[in-house]
Amino acid sequence: MSNIKSMTAFASTKGKSSICNFNIDLKTVNSRFLDITFKLPENLYFIESDLTHILKEHVTRGKVECSISLEKNDKFNFHINTNLLHNLKNQITKITESVPNISTSAIDILNFPGVMINNHDFKDLAFDIKTSFTNLVDTLNKYRLQEGSKLIVCIEDKLNNIEDCLLVIKDNLDGLIEKERAKIQEKLDKLMINSINTERLEFEIALLAQKSDIAEEYDRINSHIKTTREIITTGGLCGKRLDFMMQEFYREANTIAAKASNLDITRVAIELKVLIEQIREQVQNLE
Repeated sequence: MSNIKSMTAFASTKGKSSICNFNIDLKTVNSRFLDITFKLPENLYFIESDLTHILKEHVTRGKVECSISLEKNDKFNFHINTNLLHNLKNQITKITESVPNISTSAIDILNFPGVMINNHDFKDLAFDIKTSFTNLVDTLNKYRLQEGSKLIVCIEDKLNNIEDCLLVIKDNLDGLIEKERAKIQEKLDKLMINSINTERLEFEIALLAQKSDIAEEYDRINSHIKTTREIITTGGLCGKRLDFMMQEFYREANTIAAKASNLDITRVAIELKVLIEQIREQVQNLE
């Protein structure tokens, strides 16, 4: 087993640059495809494509949310865009004349895009952020690998439980014809029928046994268990393949439930469905 990752993880880091400090948060959750969302300060929009490229080199599936915030230090200088500030003032005056109860603080005005103009070249800051971001993605993948290993342990445990269920099915397969004969004979005894065509009886027994025969489903589930373990052993990007295998498992369990000729098989079919659903829930978190 190698490199099986969960799509669910969280990592964060803090860094320093010449003009400010910064915080980076990365969160990933399960998704059918790769979906990347950034929340960046206005001054850093230009690095989004570079960050996306870094992520795509390490993450192939899942919903990724990245948030970067800045904490300005004493070296961060800026000036006010006075033209925009006066325009805002005029617009605020007009609004307050129409809606007197609205209040606006100086902070609200300063946070308006374009009011505060910095005097810095953000290339150095961008370089520092991309370096920290690359390291953070590596950390995130370590967490995803750790979580993936835990999920695989759970899946293996459920596969073992499925094998236990198959033992009950195997016991029923070995004496299927005799059990059907006993059921028919019990019905005949209740009806007090003493004389019956032996050939006709054997034909009905064989027909019922054929309808309730789940040997093929039993063999296919055993084959699915083997294939699933091979996929896990191979590792890598296996989430979609394992999800497909769960569909195949579920198809066989449904057929067994439909063919069930006694309560033991019915109970096993229900337990199989529960186990398969539990595995499917874990598989959907794998990349």
